[in-house]
Amino acid sequence: MTGSQSQGQSPKETVPEKKATLPADVHPESRSRLPLVKREDMDENGQKAYDAIVDPDSRLKAQLIGPAGIWLNVPELSPHIREINWFLRKRFPLDAKLAELIILTTARESDAQIEWAAHEPAALKAGLAQNVVDIVKYRQPIKDVGPQEAAIIQFARELLGDNHLTSETYAEAIKQFGQQAVVMMVLLMANYSQTAIILHAFDQQLRPNLTPLLPVANHD
Repeated sequence: MTGSQSQGQSPKETVPEKKATLPADVHPESRSRLPLVKREDMDENGQKAYDAIVDPDSRLKAQLIGPAGIWLNVPELSPHIREINWFLRKRFPLDAKLAELIILTTARESDAQIEWAAHEPAALKAGLAQNVVDIVKYRQPIKDVGPQEAAIIQFARELLGDNHLTSETYAEAIKQFGQQAVVMMVLLMANYSQTAIILHAFDQQLRPNLTPLLPVANHD
């Protein structure tokens, strides 16, 4: 089923157990198919990009195990991707809980376990209600939520799940948020969709401190 057609949790979707062993082509240090980038192997600009991630005082700091570590394989591009992600999250014109809901809806439509594991706790901490999280997580009908939350969920289900956005859903988003915020919402969805593709391609595994929370399709 695609986004707006999904009703209830698919019987083929389960919350996976954390893997005790890694796939054969996954490096244990990076927990992905790519080896962990080493600072000493990089040129001066690459080392600056590396330092921006590991420096605890950097606003672009992140974990090397995950998308930031993958992006370091193209060090010239890494700071720009990180800067875009930082801007979309920190300068987002809506409440933090709505920004987190946008990220969660994107993760759900991408079956992005790592993004979901990182952002479900962040969404709840930002004030997003558990019932809204569950509607997204389990692909439940959109009911008993506010008009802004409903607009975001429907928007993502159509755009990312159906690869089509109806005029009615677009108009409702404009009504709720205004044109600039809708543009930012789409850019935030695109940013996290890009990250999901990267994580899937390199079979990035959860960091040991994260627990899988998202029911995903069984590809076995």
